Amino acid sequence: MSISTIFLTTLAFALLTLAYIKGYHFVKKHAPDQMVNFHLIMVAIRFLFAVTAVGLYATFVDNREDTMHFAALILGLYLAMIVITLILKH
Repeated sequence: MSISTIFLTTLAFALLTLAYIKGYHFVKKHAPDQMVNFHLIMVAIRFLFAVTAVGLYATFVDNREDTMHFAALILGLYLAMIVITLILKH
């Protein structure tokens, strides 16, 4: 797995986290009754992004070991994203 792959994946998760935080503040200010829907939609988007990224990587890379490392990277970044958003939310 190359440094550019790690950088791009980390950047994508950072952008998803930023979108979640900005969206949270926007929905909380303009339509607080829609917070539950916002959370559910963002959870679905983040989960589908993680699963799709691993699936696409596994499709285009023939090396099983690299795919396992990428899946571990995605899992770690996904968990970090969840922890960061929970810390910033509360």
